[in-house]
Amino acid sequence: MTALHWLVSGSVALGSIAGFTLIQRQPVQLFSVIYIDGLSCFTLLIAGLLMLSLPGQWRRIGQLVALGLAMFSGHLMGIAVGLLGVAIFSERWPNRIAGAVMAAGYGLIGFRATSWHLLISGNGLNSISFLLVLAGVVMMVGALDLPAAPLPPSVDPLATVTGLVALLRLFSVGPWNLGWQLAAFVVGGTLGVGTAWYALTSSDPFAAEEWITRSLSGLAIIAIGCASSAGVVATGLLFGHLTVRRLTQPAAGTSRWAGWLLSGAVPGTLGFVALWSASAAVMAAGVAALAVVVWATALLLMVAGGRQIQTARRLASTVGAGVSLGLGIAAPALSRWLIRPISDQLQGGLTPYGAIEPWGWAGMLAFDAGSRIAATAPGVVLLLLMGLIGALAWLISRWCKWV
Repeated sequence: MTALHWLVSGSVALGSIAGFTLIQRQPVQLFSVIYIDGLSCFTLLIAGLLMLSLPGQWRRIGQLVALGLAMFSGHLMGIAVGLLGVAIFSERWPNRIAGAVMAAGYGLIGFRATSWHLLISGNGLNSISFLLVLAGVVMMVGALDLPAAPLPPSVDPLATVTGLVALLRLFSVGPWNLGWQLAAFVVGGTLGVGTAWYALTSSDPFAAEEWITRSLSGLAIIAIGCASSAGVVATGLLFGHLTVRRLTQPAAGTSRWAGWLLSGAVPGTLGFVALWSASAAVMAAGVAALAVVVWATALLLMVAGGRQIQTARRLASTVGAGVSLGLGIAAPALSRWLIRPISDQLQGGLTPYGAIEPWGWAGMLAFDAGSRIAATAPGVVLLLLMGLIGALAWLISRWCKWV
């Protein structure tokens, strides 16, 4: 079973990378039933990598197959069945309920629309269907476990990714109104700050890691709510940071330098770029107050990640730290090749609130709707100038005698 698990995971990840070469210019559509775009390939790439961190079980393979159905379906019924399948194979009952709720949301869209085909069902999207999908996402990412602090149950990473992608896929149906964006901001901000605080105050490293996963999911909901290409880029980078942490398991032990590289506090690492991109997306959307919430969440996450460092050296965490640094420096190129197709192909449902553009040695720039620079991410030359947040996290940790 373990060999089959690894074979399926590796095949899906490699197949998704190969798929990016097909969809760079435009999605692949077959008979209006099969629809393969950047979101499909990126989701299965992340899911295949996350599978490597999970024990070999038939239910995991079933989840991956169901997620593939949801991602490759150009028919709303196929998406609903796929979401329900991922939930059924999950071992947690809240996830199963969430899958049914999200499937009902997509089913309602098709019932009200003139067509069940994904790209021409925009007139079926209303507040009820949106709130059903959003409520399902909240349950999928483990937000209902907030009263269970300080020992939350383990999240299902495949279910978490499925829920967030189901929310992002709504942009293929049609644009969101301001009320829906506000709902995503409120839910994501509450989840992000609350769980980041639990991560900071938790005395158990594994419990803190579970809260960190939930907090990153909250930031992803905020980024999705920006309804812009900048938000899509931020969501993709947050997925990448979450995946690296799940694969390396820093709570099981890591050297200090590797633990800090994985925490997102060090400029140039994938975590730092992901947290910066979430704030930049919000600033490009013109919601400055929410940007403060995002930065507060980022600071709590950095300190929480540094506080939970266990000084037992592990090869996985050491390699993961190097990967995080390499992916962070290469983020502009990766964003252009892996994430830009997602925003380009969801453009019909995105609003012109901002974009994140690769910009040579300067790293990445976030532009607002007026094409003015809203934020800048450092390139290799400017890394030392952007170390304020990381240095602040380190000083707080030293002051509290956590490191």
